[in-house]
Amino acid sequence: MKVFRSFKLPASYHKAALAIGNFDGIHKGHVAVINKAKFIAMENKLKLGVLTFEPHPKCFFSEKYNFFRLTNFREKFLILKSYKVDFLINIKFNSEFLKISADKFILNKLIKELNVSNVITGFDFVFGNNKKGDVELIKSYSDKTKKFEYHEVSEIKQKNLEISSSVIRNLLRKGMIMEANNLLSRNWAISSVVISGEKNGRKIGFKTANLKVNKFCNLAYGVYLVKVQIPKMFDMKYFYGIANYGVKPTVKNTNPLLEVHIFDFDKNIYSFRMNVEFINFIRAEKKFESLEKLKSQIIKDIGQAKNDRLFKNN
Repeated sequence: MKVFRSFKLPASYHKAALAIGNFDGIHKGHVAVINKAKFIAMENKLKLGVLTFEPHPKCFFSEKYNFFRLTNFREKFLILKSYKVDFLINIKFNSEFLKISADKFILNKLIKELNVSNVITGFDFVFGNNKKGDVELIKSYSDKTKKFEYHEVSEIKQKNLEISSSVIRNLLRKGMIMEANNLLSRNWAISSVVISGEKNGRKIGFKTANLKVNKFCNLAYGVYLVKVQIPKMFDMKYFYGIANYGVKPTVKNTNPLLEVHIFDFDKNIYSFRMNVEFINFIRAEKKFESLEKLKSQIIKDIGQAKNDRLFKNN
């Protein structure tokens, strides 16, 4: 998949079927947009492209949206690549981009520079200065100029539950990982480099890999059943384990950290990138009176994780 960071593309990438959106999380609603674009591209023998923006607009406007993203750019790239997208246009969301009016975005960017054949968005797509552009505006330009065809993908619901990035974030913050995974149609995952910690886990017989995950959405503090990859060391091989996300109140830590204990594993993986998929929520984080009581609880957590039907079926 080719990546471009401006609207100036080689002519061979013009007249494409272009899906547009932020696509944070690439949930089932986003997949419906991408699949619609893929169908149009295949039917008309066009290249399939995705236009998205970094950073997420909410993260640009306020620092309070740290611990916000479902997928950072790296994860988004890998997921889109798996959908056989031909090219990705990743535009920097900044003060200059904000100045572009909705009309100029369509006329100058979509029509003049990208020379698109088909534009595909979700029903709630908004764009342009002060968010004055919406699906009705794109449709009117499509009908008026005949320069491109526009396709709107309707809202998708599951058991009357809205499928959106904000809904999934709220589920993660409540520890409802299975429900979030269901809306994503895959296990929610983070990717980060293993860092050196205080090695408290070793004192009670459980080595852990520590990861800072502040670039991703904050989870409910607690213990999870996880599925792990360390690509540069083991290629595509998976391992299983439990992960604790929180502030470790028993040892008086203050900054949230993800600690992963991999079952039956004893390799040095400092500085290696680890991909962690969250499968199920085991229990909420709590403070223990002693390290011995914490050790006893970890043994129970591991036993519960290994008895989990999701662990057995993976």
